[in-house]
Amino acid sequence: MFRFVTVLAMLAAMVMVVGAATADEIVSVYVDGKRADVKPAARVRNGKSYAPLRDISEALGADVEWHAASQTAAICRGNACTSVRRSDGIVVDNQMLVPLRLLGEALGAKVQWDPGLRAVMISTK
Repeated sequence: MFRFVTVLAMLAAMVMVVGAATADEIVSVYVDGKRADVKPAARVRNGKSYAPLRDISEALGADVEWHAASQTAAICRGNACTSVRRSDGIVVDNQMLVPLRLLGEALGAKVQWDPGLRAVMISTK
């Protein structure tokens, strides 16, 4: 009986550790000092910050064109363009969220993490 309880306790602890490691942290995103309204919420997963492709692209003043055949999005802001594959992002509530640093820097923006605010700060100026 003691062994069974010990094994059960160990399994429960492993599940809690795995669950904690994969949990998303909801964070804020600011573009040029203004909080970006994104749905679903921006989040940090496995050390990377993600936000909804269309919402964050529009907040950056970029245009988005989805190419279903190749499962990629072409995002352009002025003369700067980048391509993001579906596999580069994550899907939450049937929406594609993209890595903020990848997208922001590809479009010429400065991307920083503010640990005090638990927020991603993006500057396009």
